[in-house]
Amino acid sequence: MNKLYLSLLLWVCLIISHVTQANTTLSAQDFFTYPDMVLAKINPKGNLIASIRYKNEQQILTLINRETNTEQTLIDVKDYAKNNASIKRLVWIDDTNIAVQFVEIKKGLEDLLDTKAVSRLLIVAVSPNSASATKIYSVRTQGWLVDPLQDEAFKFYYAKSGIYSKVYKLDVRKLLLDKKKVSKLTKIDGGQFKKANQVIEISGYAKRWFVDPAGKIKAVLHYNTPTQLTLSYFDENNDKDDNEDNNKSKHKENKATELITWNFDDSETSKSDEKRFIPISLSPEKNSFYCLDLNEEEQRTVYQVNFSDQSEKIAYQASSFKIIDLVQDPDTQELIGVKVINNGVVENVFIGTSPSKKQLNKTKAPTLVSKVNESLDHQHAIIYQADYNNAGQFFIQSKGKEKRLIGERYPKLNKQLKSKFIKASLNVEGLTIPYLLTLPHNSQQTPYPLIVMPHGGPIGIYDTDYYDAIAQFFNHNNYAVLRVNFRGSSGYSKALQEAGKQQWGKLMLEDIYQASLKVLQRNDINRQQVCAFGLSYGGYAALMLTIKHPEIYRCAASWAGVSDLNLYLNSIRFNKKQQKWLLENIGDSENNYQELKALSPVFLTEQLKTPILIGHGNKDNIVDIEHAYRLKLMLEKHQKSFQWIIDPKANHSFGTYEQRAHFFSQLLSFLNNTIAN
Repeated sequence: MNKLYLSLLLWVCLIISHVTQANTTLSAQDFFTYPDMVLAKINPKGNLIASIRYKNEQQILTLINRETNTEQTLIDVKDYAKNNASIKRLVWIDDTNIAVQFVEIKKGLEDLLDTKAVSRLLIVAVSPNSASATKIYSVRTQGWLVDPLQDEAFKFYYAKSGIYSKVYKLDVRKLLLDKKKVSKLTKIDGGQFKKANQVIEISGYAKRWFVDPAGKIKAVLHYNTPTQLTLSYFDENNDKDDNEDNNKSKHKENKATELITWNFDDSETSKSDEKRFIPISLSPEKNSFYCLDLNEEEQRTVYQVNFSDQSEKIAYQASSFKIIDLVQDPDTQELIGVKVINNGVVENVFIGTSPSKKQLNKTKAPTLVSKVNESLDHQHAIIYQADYNNAGQFFIQSKGKEKRLIGERYPKLNKQLKSKFIKASLNVEGLTIPYLLTLPHNSQQTPYPLIVMPHGGPIGIYDTDYYDAIAQFFNHNNYAVLRVNFRGSSGYSKALQEAGKQQWGKLMLEDIYQASLKVLQRNDINRQQVCAFGLSYGGYAALMLTIKHPEIYRCAASWAGVSDLNLYLNSIRFNKKQQKWLLENIGDSENNYQELKALSPVFLTEQLKTPILIGHGNKDNIVDIEHAYRLKLMLEKHQKSFQWIIDPKANHSFGTYEQRAHFFSQLLSFLNNTIAN
């Protein structure tokens, strides 16, 4: 009898535990926080994996043993880099040596042409079985890692720039231990910066060296003068190995052919109507480079450019964040991802299928699968996988075996995300407008209140099929979310993006409105509980939608939204290139003042019939906080209902995860009190 009682009690406890786990409520802090694992790479032999994780809001480098699945911490970034630094590059030099390149974000990442970038290279010599046996060396001469030379143990290419820029082949074993004090007799970096180790040289200050998969230096991007940048291609006869005869000359400068030169004086920079491609890396196609366009408002597009025949094509478009570097397959040089700054954190965004190549009208979220890197014998590979309900996972895939999970971006979230994904489209004014609808997984609580969430930008940005923290936050709290890739959005077709010009307060809003009407025909959506919310342009759109269609949108919430188009167009913060972009895409404040005024929420507050929430950061340098204060003044004048949230330290994109989580906690309370009850 006692045994039966205990068995029943255990069974009941397991059921309660399961139900409790299934209904766990996640907080805003769980959605808006630092990720866990952001990168993993396997060594050439295939037995060790180096990973970058975040711990206590700081990057750490760890080592995972593939065979035992044990993990040890190698270094904590805060102990080896000052200021706001992060790991820009992580590569295996050989089976036991990891190269870690640090760069300070403020000086080294915001501008690819910034000559004041501060970087530091550490070489971590690992022991598979003992963290205490790990040794950390450093290159103390200013420069950067060019290529790991994985076919040569302990060797790597290192660049040093100056009047004559050079690449040297260094040996890890000759470097000094990091933090080791040196005397006057100590040879810095083992005395390796000498002609015998010099591989190649070019006149002028080099910014990037381009190396093919075989370890041969093919090209260099270098300054001839302070305002003249040149891309030079090296003669096919150049050899990466040392040449004794060349070492006898004063300068071992190699024969190079100038492919293209850019002039960066004021007159040239102001010509923003033409693309200005700057090469970032070699591409797999002969004589081609992956490039960014410096005349793009923000660099969100990667182009594949052949400077010999002047051909170009788009290789990838980022959904929102500015691209600062590329992630490539080391064997093929195929583009597999990009590096971006997301809320102050450097992240790798891995590339899946382009939205334009996907069929619309899908009810299952597509899965992104990308090979990060693999062992030299191709028997073991690191695979990155993500979808709408999966914020990102890293697996080890060995030939003939099932893949095994080694780390996740957000481990706590991935166990809870179960939203339903729907991708469809509709026709508005002869143009196909794609939209994404996501629904909570709890079908017993239908119909759902709906959040219509226009993206920011608005031109050149798009909502992706993959994980979105804000949409998932709302889904988890029992709200359906509609995201519309209205005209002006990138990622689908040139026609869709071009159609957004001069349509800020016009057909862009009509696209969102028509998509809303389409979705409201569903039985699982509550037509009486609809609210619009957005950031930046999305905030502007949310306000305009509830002003124009209060019968549909019963409230609106805005963070950093534009409230006065003429004020925005005349901001002193914008340079000439940005002003030209605004003139082409929004309008001419000088000649169309009244038309733009009629499209500005601040002058339409008297028509407002619904409650709204206004949020803004005091340090916003894109949409000035004056927009929020002007709107507040007019709301008070017309005695309208509104909630006011000003963060004295936040910028346009909040600034920290803590600030973001705080805002969304308040926003959720606003929604619950306004439309959910």
